[in-house]
Amino acid sequence: MRFRLSIRSVRRTSLVALALFGALAVTGESFGAASLNDIDTSVHNLDNLREQARQLETAQRYQEAEALYRTILKLDPSNDDVRTALARVLSWQGSYAEATDLYRSLVQRHPHDLDLTTALARVLSWQKSTAEAKALYERVLEENPNHAEALEGLANLLYWDDRLDEALPYYEQAYVITQSPALAERISLIKRRQSEPVPFAAGMTSPQAPLGSRDSSVRLPFRDYFKVGYGQFGYSRGIRTEHAVLVEAAKSIGEQTLVGRVESLHRFGFHDVPISAELYSPLWARAWGYVAAQGTVDARFTPTYSVAGEVYQGLGIVHPLLSIFEASAGYRRLSYRTDDINLFMPSLTIFLPFDTWLTEQLYWVPETGAITLASRLTWRPTPRIQLFVSGSFGTSGERIVATQDIARIGSHTIQGGFIIPLMERLSLDATGYYEDRGRLYSRQGGNFSIIYHW
Repeated sequence: MRFRLSIRSVRRTSLVALALFGALAVTGESFGAASLNDIDTSVHNLDNLREQARQLETAQRYQEAEALYRTILKLDPSNDDVRTALARVLSWQGSYAEATDLYRSLVQRHPHDLDLTTALARVLSWQKSTAEAKALYERVLEENPNHAEALEGLANLLYWDDRLDEALPYYEQAYVITQSPALAERISLIKRRQSEPVPFAAGMTSPQAPLGSRDSSVRLPFRDYFKVGYGQFGYSRGIRTEHAVLVEAAKSIGEQTLVGRVESLHRFGFHDVPISAELYSPLWARAWGYVAAQGTVDARFTPTYSVAGEVYQGLGIVHPLLSIFEASAGYRRLSYRTDDINLFMPSLTIFLPFDTWLTEQLYWVPETGAITLASRLTWRPTPRIQLFVSGSFGTSGERIVATQDIARIGSHTIQGGFIIPLMERLSLDATGYYEDRGRLYSRQGGNFSIIYHW
């Protein structure tokens, strides 16, 4: 009992001394002999506070550690060790902007501290400032080619950008130094991917699937983004010009991705605002899929509601020779003011060399007997650039919006488009479109979207 009381007394005395020191520092009063004793006590207790903060950090109680580090910095503003620790716990909590500012100030004062430069590069990579992060990692490695954290950091940047051949030597060099099991696993994964006949065959995530373990990369298909778009289409036979405005957002949730969408459609002289959502998820071995729902208040030409789902299965599960194929089975139920429609959408994708794939999809409406076959060739030369061209022919529309799109009328379409990066966090998505619906109308136009992703 006496021991516990003495500890409490020491803590109480320490807090009083710290408060006295802070008050004197703020008011600028001169220190006498007694005050010097108080300063010595405060310095001693600052060491204790730093140790407490380190223990909180080790226990991953980051918010408490952050608060304590901030308190220490108020009492000892010139302590760069504490400032480094504060930047570290901020970065682990996702407060990247403040962590970056702190690391920048530290690197300016300590330009030859390679650990600080590496820490700054790491946070910049988490912010998607990949160019600056890469330059900093390379600067560290110029001074110390065996800096393990810089080797791993640079390798991660290259890996996230799908530059596996360039990333592998850095991972291997870092592994020789650290013997890290995580690095060994990453090296093994890269070598398995390099041995595949195509980049995404046999067990890898389909390039069409917005799902999987989230890393710091920005790659297609984007998983965390906000999109704003506009489209305009002209018609023959005196039909009014169609206008479309799109607002869309997506959020990754573990391996799943949730997409929400609001459209403002002006078509045939009417205005509908459908709202929809889609959830993408991995399923079993080499399989993934999505479910979707849409609703429109006072719908005039779009469905009052629709529900849909599609399952994709990599055929490599049957035999390795079939790993270049991915089949899907899709279904959509659309309820219009005047009728309910069932739409079946089976497809087969063939993955070709050079990050290219060909998708053949069938659209079948049993109620009208309308069938359309659509072919789409997609090329993705880099993780953020994608180009496609597609065509369809049959007796229904390729994109079902209005009941006219389902009518059994001979039709064909031609489309082409691209997604390209504009800036580090901005991309442009644009599509051109021509559709001939025989005796109903012809339709031509295009749309574009600006995508902000993180």
